[in-house]
Formats: sequence, C-alpha cells, structure tokens
Amino acid sequence: MTKKRLPYEELEHTADWKIRVWGRDYADLFRNAALAMYDLMGPARRTGPQVERRVVVEGVDYPSLLVAWLNELLFYSETYGEIFTDVEIHHLSPERLEATVRGFVGETELSKIKAATYHELEIRETPQGVEATIVFDV
Repeated sequence: MTKKRLPYEELEHTADWKIRVWGRDYADLFRNAALAMYDLMGPARRTGPQVERRVVVEGVDYPSLLVAWLNELLFYSETYGEIFTDVEIHHLSPERLEATVRGFVGETELSKIKAATYHELEIRETPQGVEATIVFDV
C-alpha cells in the first residue's frame, strides 16, 4: 500500500523545521497543517489505545489561530503521547476553530516538535486556495 503524499513541502531553515502547506480553503489548510506537522516527526509506532478529542481554539486572526491550533495539538502529544492521524474541522472562522481529532497513543521516530512559532509565519490566498509558511521550533 502506497502512503498518500500530504500537500506540504519542507523548506530550508538553519535550525528549525520550516514548511509550506496548502489547502483548497482555510479548513483544508488547517487540517493539512496538522497532518503535515505529525508527518514531519517521522513514522509513528502505536503504544496505546486509540483516542478521539474535541478541540476548540481561539485567536484574533487566521495566523494566530493556526499557531494556537498546532500548539494545542502539540500539548496533547507532549502531555499524553497522542499522535493524531485524522482531523475533522466542524467550524472555522478567523477567531475560532472547532474540530475533532483522532489518532492513538504512540511514539515518533524523529525529534519532537516543541512549538509552532510566529517566526516567518505567513498565510496567503492563491488562485488554487490558501497556503501557509510555518516554522516549528525543534
């Protein structure tokens, strides 16, 4: 079975991990950013039960909401060892995101991501949809 390629690319960065991720719309972008973040951490090995969480985050605009969203997911990963492989966005506005995330308790092979940062953060609309540049502190 071939693994489906996620809609993101790694960009060159001196010390941290930097990606460009895209989606058809903002909901697709936020979903893809979360899945790309876990993909960056390498293959995951399941060590515990499946998990499902309802996640609600708030921000003042799409960029702040994107950072809050990714850091909220990282909190669950760091605190409870949860790795999310499925994201369902229920509501998204520039100030609020409501989603259900599903995955499992597990470990990843590569370095853990400490945080999504505001450094070089950019979200822009394109003829194909929306794309974002995100830098992760590792």
